[in-house]
Amino acid sequence: MTASGAGRVIAQPAPPVEPSAPETYQSIGDRRLASTIESVWTATMDPEKDRDRPTASDLVERRGLLVQVTPVPGEDGTPLAEWVVEQGDGSILVVATRRASVAPRLRTMVRLRGRFAGEIETRARDGRVRRWPLFVGRPVGFAASTVTPGGWIAGAVVLLAFGLLLLRRRIRRSGSASIGPASPSRRDSRTGSGVGAAPEPMSLPSDPVDALEVLAAGRHSQEPSVMHRRRLAFENASTTILVGRDLLPKAGDLIAEALGRSTDVRSFVGVDPGSDELVEATHLPVLLRGLEGLGGDVSTSKVEASETAKSMPGVETLWDRMLDAGVDRRSVVVALGGGIACDVVGYAASGWMRGVDLVLCPTTLLGMVDAAIGGKTGVNRRLPSGGLGKNLVGAFWPARLVICDCDVLRTLGDREFRAGLAECVKHAIIDGPDALASLERELPEVLGRDPEVLSRFIDRSAGVKIGIVERDPREAGDRALLNLGHTYAHALESRTELGLVHGEAVAIGLVAAGRAAVAAGLQSDAAMEDRIRAVLLAAGLPTGVSGLSAGDLDELTATMRVDKKANAGRIRLVLPRRIGDVVVVDDPGDAVVRAGWDAVIDAG
Repeated sequence: MTASGAGRVIAQPAPPVEPSAPETYQSIGDRRLASTIESVWTATMDPEKDRDRPTASDLVERRGLLVQVTPVPGEDGTPLAEWVVEQGDGSILVVATRRASVAPRLRTMVRLRGRFAGEIETRARDGRVRRWPLFVGRPVGFAASTVTPGGWIAGAVVLLAFGLLLLRRRIRRSGSASIGPASPSRRDSRTGSGVGAAPEPMSLPSDPVDALEVLAAGRHSQEPSVMHRRRLAFENASTTILVGRDLLPKAGDLIAEALGRSTDVRSFVGVDPGSDELVEATHLPVLLRGLEGLGGDVSTSKVEASETAKSMPGVETLWDRMLDAGVDRRSVVVALGGGIACDVVGYAASGWMRGVDLVLCPTTLLGMVDAAIGGKTGVNRRLPSGGLGKNLVGAFWPARLVICDCDVLRTLGDREFRAGLAECVKHAIIDGPDALASLERELPEVLGRDPEVLSRFIDRSAGVKIGIVERDPREAGDRALLNLGHTYAHALESRTELGLVHGEAVAIGLVAAGRAAVAAGLQSDAAMEDRIRAVLLAAGLPTGVSGLSAGDLDELTATMRVDKKANAGRIRLVLPRRIGDVVVVDDPGDAVVRAGWDAVIDAG
């Protein structure tokens, strides 16, 4: 394996058993270690196939961020690979596994199943000897979703169009990450996994031992950087919004600055574990270490991130946990997760002892540009029809601080990331032609999750909402414009069997609003609807649903009449007259509402 060029592998049984006489391997290509990989692989695939091999009960799971991949030729011809994985606590795990037919994308969160085989021993150039845990196994989960063949074609087109731009950006950086530390020639041989594969933000030495040393020391991390700072005035309160990189490790200092106190502050964290529990495994430990600087006790509680669990029972569970943790009026309640976590934890904070300080640490794009900004909190309520009434119960309770750490977006699944783009498209439509053109131009780099581009992109999109909220904090006027597409979206979300996440429903709602605007006489043709649909499709978002009947449409329309924005049972729509000119239409009529539905039903 990569590091074996400068060291050796010492095999041992799975921890915690310590071997009395460990075997020594010169590389993972050794037949004995290759056989171990094969055994573990078989066990994870079919534990009943060979009872002499390890069974699933013998295996453990590990999660971490994939930072290096090196192909290794097995001595018996078995195609092997070495992965270097950074775990949530910052420790480095060297993984021996089978070589994939397509190299996995770097900076992807992976879930591994296998067992510990021993240690790899390396000697750096300065003579220092280090040992690294060697994990033998196979990947059983990735944060990113599988890309269809069509997605690969689209990705190729985008990469061809923007290749020079990306190349120039990489050249400006201080080096490039290598796919395999064994050879500098591999530095540009990464294989992406779809449109805009994530660029590697760090540089590693080409020498494998030096690379591992850098990883272990944590010298690859970017310096803490607040790239953008905004202040949202909200009546008698204010919210500080920070956008940047490596902010969670400094959460305690940032909170102390925002609250004006830094000693003996008890903190309570409501955390959405995230897809595959990646948030809990990766970002929660970082946040908890950052909160130690406040000097008080730190408690945590899980928040289920689903629309059905976004309810009063969920809030009451949090209150029980807060009572057990001794949360008082000097404490700070922190939300770590997506929009649902921000809404639920925020509402719990608003009601506890008539309101305690709230800090939001969104881990989704949607949370950063929308849900965490503006002071609204809320939960859903069951409707008599059986559907869900979106955010029918809630309160205005602005966070004291919103920490948008762009680094956490590296673990966000593709679906969730793209869902957040729907709110960004909405903000651009409200803001004007220049904003929408900028979004269209930067979309490939945003999809590639370039951290610098993302920081600027998030700040600009969030700025649209901040400007509107400052003019109308309690939704008495202009703030209603932020509901563009949402009346349709909330009706779709009430039908939980459709399986739509919020951003996907908003995307469909934006298309419906474009068609309804034509039916209402606000537009003369479908040019705007076509442009909205095109940018949403470029972002990988749905623009329609299928399988709904005429009766379903009647029920969806009835749901729109009990939306928060409705007036005395009359539907209220927010519709675009043109890019940058959005208006509220009271009681548009059934024909206008139905025209919107016609644009998205069975549209795919």
